[in-house]
Amino acid sequence: MTLPTLIQNYQKGVALNRLKQTYSQIQNAVELVASENDGNPMNQWGCPQMDYTDPDTGITYWMPWTQACFYMAMKKIAVKMYPRPDDVSHAFCYEGREYRPYTDINGDRNVRWQTNGNLLHTGGYSAKLPNGACVVWHPAIGSHDAGGSLIIDVDGSDAGFNSSGKDVFFFSYVTNGGAAPFGTHGRSILPGRTNGETKTRAQAKEKCSKLQAGANGTECATLIINDSWQMKSDYPW
Repeated sequence: MTLPTLIQNYQKGVALNRLKQTYSQIQNAVELVASENDGNPMNQWGCPQMDYTDPDTGITYWMPWTQACFYMAMKKIAVKMYPRPDDVSHAFCYEGREYRPYTDINGDRNVRWQTNGNLLHTGGYSAKLPNGACVVWHPAIGSHDAGGSLIIDVDGSDAGFNSSGKDVFFFSYVTNGGAAPFGTHGRSILPGRTNGETKTRAQAKEKCSKLQAGANGTECATLIINDSWQMKSDYPW
Protein backbone atom coordinates (compact mmCIF):
# COMPACT_ATOMS: atom_id res chain seq x y z
CA MET A 1 0.00 0.00 0.00
CA THR A 2 1.10 3.58 -0.60
CA LEU A 3 1.97 5.91 2.25
CA PRO A 4 -1.22 8.01 1.83
CA THR A 5 -3.30 4.82 2.00
CA LEU A 6 -1.50 3.70 5.15
CA ILE A 7 -2.06 7.10 6.76
CA GLN A 8 -5.73 7.07 5.78
CA ASN A 9 -6.25 3.56 7.16
CA TYR A 10 -4.57 4.58 10.41
CA GLN A 11 -6.79 7.67 10.72
CA LYS A 12 -9.90 5.61 10.04
CA GLY A 13 -8.88 3.06 12.66
CA VAL A 14 -8.30 5.72 15.30
CA ALA A 15 -11.65 7.40 14.60
CA LEU A 16 -13.50 4.09 14.62
CA ASN A 17 -11.99 2.95 17.91
CA ARG A 18 -12.78 6.28 19.56
CA LEU A 19 -16.35 6.18 18.30
CA LYS A 20 -16.89 2.66 19.64
CA GLN A 21 -15.38 3.64 23.00
CA THR A 22 -17.50 6.79 23.28
CA TYR A 23 -20.66 4.97 22.22
CA SER A 24 -20.00 2.39 24.94
CA GLN A 25 -19.36 5.06 27.58
CA ILE A 26 -22.63 6.84 26.78
CA GLN A 27 -24.56 3.58 26.80
CA ASN A 28 -23.08 2.65 30.18
CA ALA A 29 -23.91 6.07 31.62
CA VAL A 30 -27.54 5.91 30.51
CA GLU A 31 -27.94 2.35 31.72
CA LEU A 32 -26.49 3.39 35.08
CA VAL A 33 -29.14 6.09 35.51
CA ALA A 34 -31.77 3.63 34.28
CA SER A 35 -30.67 1.14 36.95
CA GLU A 36 -31.19 3.85 39.57
CA ASN A 37 -34.74 4.18 38.26
CA ASP A 38 -35.78 0.53 38.47
CA GLY A 39 -34.38 -0.23 35.03
CA ASN A 40 -36.91 2.02 33.32
CA PRO A 41 -36.28 3.90 30.07
CA MET A 42 -35.67 7.63 30.05
CA ASN A 43 -39.33 8.68 29.85
CA GLN A 44 -39.90 7.12 33.28
CA TRP A 45 -37.01 8.74 35.13
CA GLY A 46 -39.06 11.70 36.33
CA CYS A 47 -36.66 14.28 34.91
CA PRO A 48 -37.81 17.89 35.37
CA GLN A 49 -39.20 19.86 32.45
CA MET A 50 -38.49 23.13 34.18
CA ASP A 51 -35.64 25.33 35.30
CA TYR A 52 -32.78 23.05 36.26
CA THR A 53 -30.12 24.13 38.76
CA ASP A 54 -26.80 22.39 38.44
CA PRO A 55 -25.85 21.32 41.98
CA ASP A 56 -22.14 21.79 41.23
CA THR A 57 -22.23 25.25 39.67
CA GLY A 58 -25.47 26.66 41.05
CA ILE A 59 -26.32 27.89 37.54
CA THR A 60 -29.97 27.55 36.52
CA TYR A 61 -31.03 26.63 33.00
CA TRP A 62 -34.33 25.70 31.42
CA MET A 63 -34.34 22.16 30.04
CA PRO A 64 -37.01 20.01 28.44
CA TRP A 65 -37.14 16.70 30.24
CA THR A 66 -35.35 14.73 27.51
CA GLN A 67 -32.39 17.06 27.78
CA ALA A 68 -32.43 17.01 31.56
CA CYS A 69 -32.42 13.21 31.56
CA PHE A 70 -29.46 13.08 29.22
CA TYR A 71 -27.72 15.69 31.39
CA MET A 72 -28.10 13.34 34.37
CA ALA A 73 -26.50 10.52 32.40
CA MET A 74 -23.57 12.56 31.11
CA LYS A 75 -22.75 13.78 34.60
CA LYS A 76 -22.07 10.17 35.55
CA ILE A 77 -19.06 9.96 33.24
CA ALA A 78 -18.04 13.47 32.14
CA VAL A 79 -14.80 15.09 33.22
CA LYS A 80 -16.42 18.47 32.48
CA MET A 81 -19.92 19.70 31.74
CA TYR A 82 -20.54 22.78 29.59
CA PRO A 83 -23.52 25.16 29.75
CA ARG A 84 -25.61 26.25 26.83
CA PRO A 85 -23.43 28.34 24.49
CA ASP A 86 -24.17 31.92 23.54
CA ASP A 87 -23.23 31.21 19.93
CA VAL A 88 -23.55 28.06 17.79
CA SER A 89 -19.86 28.27 16.93
CA HIS A 90 -19.17 27.51 20.60
CA ALA A 91 -21.40 24.43 20.80
CA PHE A 92 -18.64 21.82 21.19
CA CYS A 93 -17.11 21.96 24.69
CA TYR A 94 -16.09 25.60 24.30
CA GLU A 95 -13.12 26.57 26.48
CA GLY A 96 -12.91 30.25 25.55
CA ARG A 97 -10.61 29.77 22.56
CA GLU A 98 -11.82 29.41 19.00
CA TYR A 99 -11.58 26.02 17.35
CA ARG A 100 -11.63 24.95 13.71
CA PRO A 101 -15.11 25.38 12.17
CA TYR A 102 -17.10 22.19 11.68
CA THR A 103 -17.79 20.99 8.15
CA ASP A 104 -19.66 18.36 6.19
CA ILE A 105 -17.82 15.29 4.98
CA ASN A 106 -17.04 17.02 1.66
CA GLY A 107 -15.41 19.96 3.43
CA ASP A 108 -18.30 22.40 3.04
CA ARG A 109 -19.37 24.52 5.96
CA ASN A 110 -23.05 23.92 5.47
CA VAL A 111 -25.69 26.22 6.93
CA ARG A 112 -26.60 23.49 9.41
CA TRP A 113 -23.39 24.27 11.31
CA GLN A 114 -24.25 27.94 11.70
CA THR A 115 -27.94 28.63 12.09
CA ASN A 116 -30.60 27.91 14.63
CA GLY A 117 -33.02 25.15 13.66
CA ASN A 118 -30.51 22.72 12.23
CA LEU A 119 -28.11 20.24 13.81
CA LEU A 120 -26.48 22.80 16.06
CA HIS A 121 -28.10 25.58 18.02
CA THR A 122 -27.70 27.46 21.28
CA GLY A 123 -30.19 25.22 23.07
CA GLY A 124 -27.63 22.46 23.36
CA TYR A 125 -25.37 21.27 26.16
CA SER A 126 -22.07 19.45 25.90
CA ALA A 127 -19.77 17.28 27.96
CA LYS A 128 -16.15 16.18 27.71
CA LEU A 129 -15.64 12.47 28.38
CA PRO A 130 -12.57 10.78 29.88
CA ASN A 131 -11.32 9.68 26.44
CA GLY A 132 -11.28 13.29 25.18
CA ALA A 133 -14.48 13.04 23.15
CA CYS A 134 -17.01 15.86 23.21
CA VAL A 135 -20.72 15.03 23.21
CA VAL A 136 -23.36 17.62 22.29
CA TRP A 137 -27.08 17.04 22.79
CA HIS A 138 -30.13 19.19 22.32
CA PRO A 139 -33.88 18.83 21.82
CA ALA A 140 -35.70 18.83 18.53
CA ILE A 141 -36.68 22.31 17.42
CA GLY A 142 -40.37 23.07 17.85
CA SER A 143 -41.25 19.96 19.84
CA HIS A 144 -39.24 19.56 22.99
CA ASP A 145 -40.83 16.24 23.86
CA ALA A 146 -39.84 14.71 20.52
CA GLY A 147 -36.25 13.98 21.53
CA GLY A 148 -33.36 15.54 19.70
CA SER A 149 -29.90 15.16 18.26
CA LEU A 150 -26.81 13.66 19.85
CA ILE A 151 -23.50 14.59 18.20
CA ILE A 152 -20.17 12.95 19.07
CA ASP A 153 -16.82 14.52 18.24
CA VAL A 154 -14.54 11.61 19.02
CA ASP A 155 -11.38 13.67 19.56
CA GLY A 156 -12.85 16.93 20.85
CA SER A 157 -13.19 20.33 19.22
CA ASP A 158 -9.50 21.23 19.45
CA ALA A 159 -8.21 18.19 17.56
CA GLY A 160 -8.80 16.23 14.40
CA PHE A 161 -10.76 17.14 11.27
CA ASN A 162 -13.94 18.53 12.87
CA SER A 163 -15.76 16.95 9.96
CA SER A 164 -18.87 14.77 9.81
CA GLY A 165 -18.07 11.18 8.92
CA LYS A 166 -14.41 11.54 9.93
CA ASP A 167 -14.39 12.48 13.60
CA VAL A 168 -17.97 13.72 14.06
CA PHE A 169 -20.88 11.30 14.15
CA PHE A 170 -24.61 11.83 14.57
CA PHE A 171 -27.25 10.02 16.56
CA SER A 172 -30.82 10.85 17.56
CA TYR A 173 -32.72 10.19 20.76
CA VAL A 174 -36.46 9.92 21.32
CA THR A 175 -38.94 10.44 24.13
CA ASN A 176 -39.20 6.85 25.29
CA GLY A 177 -35.50 6.57 25.89
CA GLY A 178 -34.05 5.24 22.66
CA ALA A 179 -31.31 6.56 20.44
CA ALA A 180 -29.81 5.33 17.22
CA PRO A 181 -27.57 6.44 14.37
CA PHE A 182 -28.98 9.52 12.69
CA GLY A 183 -31.52 8.54 10.04
CA THR A 184 -32.58 5.21 11.51
CA HIS A 185 -33.92 3.88 14.80
CA GLY A 186 -33.01 0.31 14.04
CA ARG A 187 -30.31 -0.02 16.71
CA SER A 188 -30.67 1.30 20.22
CA ILE A 189 -28.00 2.93 22.32
CA LEU A 190 -30.34 3.59 25.26
CA PRO A 191 -32.88 1.45 27.09
CA GLY A 192 -36.35 1.48 25.66
CA ARG A 193 -36.60 1.70 21.91
CA THR A 194 -35.91 -0.30 18.79
CA ASN A 195 -38.63 -0.30 16.18
CA GLY A 196 -36.94 -2.38 13.52
CA GLU A 197 -36.60 0.51 11.07
CA THR A 198 -33.36 -0.14 9.19
CA LYS A 199 -31.71 0.95 5.99
CA THR A 200 -29.98 -1.10 3.39
CA ARG A 201 -26.25 -0.64 3.06
CA ALA A 202 -26.77 1.12 -0.28
CA GLN A 203 -29.15 3.61 1.34
CA ALA A 204 -26.74 4.28 4.20
CA LYS A 205 -23.80 4.69 1.85
CA GLU A 206 -25.77 7.12 -0.29
CA LYS A 207 -26.13 9.40 2.74
CA CYS A 208 -22.51 8.92 3.80
CA SER A 209 -20.90 10.27 0.66
CA LYS A 210 -18.71 13.11 -0.56
CA LEU A 211 -20.24 13.01 -4.02
CA GLN A 212 -23.97 12.35 -3.67
CA ALA A 213 -26.11 15.51 -3.91
CA GLY A 214 -27.66 16.27 -0.54
CA ALA A 215 -25.38 13.91 1.36
CA ASN A 216 -23.42 15.48 4.18
CA GLY A 217 -22.06 12.68 6.34
CA THR A 218 -24.69 12.86 9.05
CA GLU A 219 -25.63 9.20 8.51
CA CYS A 220 -22.13 7.75 8.44
CA ALA A 221 -22.65 6.14 11.85
CA THR A 222 -25.49 4.16 10.27
CA LEU A 223 -23.13 2.83 7.60
CA ILE A 224 -20.46 1.97 10.17
CA ILE A 225 -22.83 0.07 12.44
CA ASN A 226 -24.51 -1.67 9.50
CA ASP A 227 -21.02 -2.83 8.52
CA SER A 228 -20.56 -4.41 11.98
CA TRP A 229 -18.54 -1.49 13.33
CA GLN A 230 -16.19 -1.25 10.38
CA MET A 231 -15.04 1.46 8.01
CA LYS A 232 -14.72 -0.69 4.92
CA SER A 233 -12.52 0.05 1.92
CA ASP A 234 -15.29 2.05 0.22
CA TYR A 235 -15.99 4.22 3.29
CA PRO A 236 -15.51 7.87 2.25
CA TRP A 237 -12.54 9.70 3.75
